[in-house]
Amino acid sequence: MILRAHAKVNLALAIGKSSVPGGLHPICSWMHAIELFDRIEICPLSQDQESMYSIGWAKKENKDEPVDWEMEQDLAVRAHKLFEAHVGHQLPVLIRISKSIPAGGGLGGGSSDAASVLMGINRLFDLQLNQTTLVKLAMKLGSDVPFFLDSGKQVPRPAIIEGVGEKITRLDSRCAGEPITLIFPGFECSTGRVYRAFDEQIGPGHTLARDTIYKLTRRSVVDTDGLFNDLQIPACGLGNGLGAIKSAIEDKIGKPAHVSGSGSTLFVIGQVDSGLVGQAAPACRILQTWLC
Repeated sequence: MILRAHAKVNLALAIGKSSVPGGLHPICSWMHAIELFDRIEICPLSQDQESMYSIGWAKKENKDEPVDWEMEQDLAVRAHKLFEAHVGHQLPVLIRISKSIPAGGGLGGGSSDAASVLMGINRLFDLQLNQTTLVKLAMKLGSDVPFFLDSGKQVPRPAIIEGVGEKITRLDSRCAGEPITLIFPGFECSTGRVYRAFDEQIGPGHTLARDTIYKLTRRSVVDTDGLFNDLQIPACGLGNGLGAIKSAIEDKIGKPAHVSGSGSTLFVIGQVDSGLVGQAAPACRILQTWLC
């Protein structure tokens, strides 16, 4: 079985206050899949074999470069083991993942891989776990994972995500085909650090801007000037230069650049002159793609 695990962008992201210090934050986010994906191959093995995993960065000449984290820590591997624990027996497989989605960039690559493995294992072994059960398993892996579980769809439909990731309201794909430009700074943003900075910066009157998110999703086109991300200021204030890169790009192209998730990836709605972006941020990688 060969699957595409698509990346996502948070076109808009509102964050609420955590009810307990260091706890999960309620969110309301407009998520949209994009035409950037990891390639996942899942092959069943005989019951007397041990499962095997191969995960690497996609390179030319069909030779991937190994990832720099422990295999047991990878979300896709954890998804497989979680599935085995849930059904109570081994499900021997060979999983190969060729990654194109940058890690730690706010694009949900690991979460998408995990969701693809959950759906793939379910189909491959004809286990017939329903959507509700898959979402419950997904929530044990991460709050972004349920978005990518869209039953019967090769690409997850856009959605409004609420709660701590478990409440999903699917939307029509009216914005599909809209060009989007991704800018990769070449460094990661720690999600934990970004959320801690958010907690330190918000005032006592901060509220979850749920109504604003819903209004944005009702428009026939993406309102690039109306998009927002409550984690943008914290992510740009970590001292890694993300804020300076964002400002330099905006000054050069005359359009807003937005942070996806907790960063570090920036995106611009529409196609932009890559040369201008390169002048503003010469160390960044640029990808022109589109919303799915």
